[in-house]
Amino acid sequence: MPFPPGAGAGMVGAYRQGGARMRGVIAIFACLLLAQCALPSDKRFRVGDERRSYVIIGVAEAPENTSPHYTMLWRRLDADGNFMRYGGRRILEISSQSGDNVQVPGIPGEFVLAEIPAGSYALDSVFALIADGRVNYSANGVVRGPERPSFDVRPGEAVYLGIWQVNLVDARAVTQPWRLEQSDLDAVLHAADPVIGPVRIVEPQTRAVNCAPYRLNTVSQRQVC
Repeated sequence: MPFPPGAGAGMVGAYRQGGARMRGVIAIFACLLLAQCALPSDKRFRVGDERRSYVIIGVAEAPENTSPHYTMLWRRLDADGNFMRYGGRRILEISSQSGDNVQVPGIPGEFVLAEIPAGSYALDSVFALIADGRVNYSANGVVRGPERPSFDVRPGEAVYLGIWQVNLVDARAVTQPWRLEQSDLDAVLHAADPVIGPVRIVEPQTRAVNCAPYRLNTVSQRQVC
């Protein structure tokens, strides 16, 4: 039976409309795929794929002195084994009570996760600040040495330095290694998931680095090497 007059044109028009709708659906689908591809990439540190390095270190206040805000300063060493100039990418500051650190239930203190340039680092000093109303009290703890803890980290490597206890002793800020255990590292990795790949446990070694203490600036009592 022949089609009525104009039926063919109507079918063609319907076909074109259907094709247009399909192309619209495909375009929307493509946009969704592109949007998914444009989502932020995985920000975790990838062991072996990075030029920089990654450090995980814990800081725990001594039970008898939990009020101060502690800052532990590690500084990068040059090729001759001396401290590089203070500042920029040449320092690793570990601060307690910062609000950005990782806390794990059942483990004392908090953990700092930091991406740093590869190289050798040594402990410069500890600084404690106690806020008492409108007055701030401070305590320096420059490691005069020359012997002091140090560690090395290679490009693309992630290391764990354990938990360090900070304290006030005779009006000086001090620190010492407290615990270096695989179980603590596993708990941090499970809680924060910051690294893709293995994390090497490193026990800092003693190294001689000369120190000539000076005030960090004219408006601060803090001293560094």
